[in-house]
Amino acid sequence: MEAYAAALGRPLLKATHARLEGQATELLAQGLPEAWLCDRVREMAPRGWTNLAQHSERSTAPVAIESGRSSKSKRGLPEWCGECGPGTPAALRNPRFRTLGELGSGEKCGNCHPDRVALVDAS
Repeated sequence: MEAYAAALGRPLLKATHARLEGQATELLAQGLPEAWLCDRVREMAPRGWTNLAQHSERSTAPVAIESGRSSKSKRGLPEWCGECGPGTPAALRNPRFRTLGELGSGEKCGNCHPDRVALVDAS
């Protein structure tokens, strides 16, 4: 909230603060780095945008993958390998974007797409 208010140049309205705080909490729980989210809200504030979840989903800014994490996320999905998808948070949070090739050719990533990983684990 501080990054948004600083970029906006004035305090946030209570409703905007509550909305952004809720979305930020959810996105942090999904594994997005705090610094990356702060950069996204700094992009949003000058435009008057207040939907962090939507802006994060559409962002093309690369997301650094933290090392030392477990192979499965809290939601039971394999962790995103960082080498598939267009390099956006969409692939981190949504396995259908975990495809190979430029902007996703449709071939499922063998490293982290749940369908492919399940096939390897079953063999």
